Amino acid sequence: MASNKDAPAAIKRNDLYEALRLSRLPDEQSGSQDPVKRFVSRTPAWRPGNELPWGSIDPEGYKKGNTVDFNPAAFGGHVFAQAPLAAARAVEEEENDNGNVNDKLGIHSIQGVFTKAGAIDRPFIYDVTNVHSSRSFTTKLVQARQPTEASDAPNGPFPESDANRPLGPVSFTCLTTFKRPIPMPSPAELQIKGSAQERYADILSQRAPDQWEASPQVDVDAVTRVFPNAGHGGFPILDMYKVDMKAYNADKDVPERRELILYRPYKPISEDDPNAHIVAHAYEADRNGLIMLTNHLGWGFNLGSAASLSYSFYVHVNADEAVMKGDGWWIQEVWWPRVSAGRAMMEVRIWSPEGKHVASGYQDGVALPSSNLTKKKKKMGEKL
Repeated sequence: MASNKDAPAAIKRNDLYEALRLSRLPDEQSGSQDPVKRFVSRTPAWRPGNELPWGSIDPEGYKKGNTVDFNPAAFGGHVFAQAPLAAARAVEEEENDNGNVNDKLGIHSIQGVFTKAGAIDRPFIYDVTNVHSSRSFTTKLVQARQPTEASDAPNGPFPESDANRPLGPVSFTCLTTFKRPIPMPSPAELQIKGSAQERYADILSQRAPDQWEASPQVDVDAVTRVFPNAGHGGFPILDMYKVDMKAYNADKDVPERRELILYRPYKPISEDDPNAHIVAHAYEADRNGLIMLTNHLGWGFNLGSAASLSYSFYVHVNADEAVMKGDGWWIQEVWWPRVSAGRAMMEVRIWSPEGKHVASGYQDGVALPSSNLTKKKKKMGEKL
């Protein structure tokens, strides 16, 4: 798989099974017929920019002309991937209990809502509830909460006993749907004309995939200007590289601009575990999206807030077609077709190395400049 050349050797990068490690907890009986299946995370969530050498810069120099207050919480992609993984493990458990070993249910969609920023010094507790089950289609509700106080092992691994501590409010909830594969070939096979590989061939041919800059740990101008080419840091699961699209975007309005991210597993993920591959795609798809937009809007040094509210991720193929085999590079194509009312809509297409449109994402979130920038623009308007 891809080398770790961009990260210092001292920084540990976890693979998927360590980064999203779960332990099964005893079921919790509810008023319904089906018990609530419970899981606890064991590894702290990654925090964007946590490994950047902040101590090496002059704080006053960083703040000069920059109103971005960098104090991120846990990476939202952690719960966006781990919650459906908990649902998948619950489904797989039921499948095994029922003797279904062939044509297993694979993740079809993740429809998530973010309600509270996550902390990295305590685990997430996931409650998985059955909504509907049939032979070919199943829906699970997952709710994630965290203890109200830090773990006694804040750097992990978190003990399972943390799940017995008082829990705070729901921080993330999602519906995860599962569908059985259909026999191939498909009765119909259609996608938009021109894969990402075809439409951006001239740009992609300029460099080998891992010769582009590693995806910034925090892709906002105020941070990347101070820490250029900072490498992957401790970002787990995947190697991600950001294609330079500045020339392509230069003469386009923001809704017509595109960003391309090339990625593949940092360490292999079992090909017999397609649901793990699907949540890895979801983990990747939630990275840097809205803050990349704020750079395009001119708020890269005056960012007020950028945060996910809801995110839906759809897999268009049988689950095994989302498996990242070998060393091929996958492409995330990103754009923002609508910005209004302090919010932004982001769309994502996931392309396989062969140019197949495997999945799509639709994210709505808060996107606002700092109050200082808003006041400055208002004063300029008054003078005019």
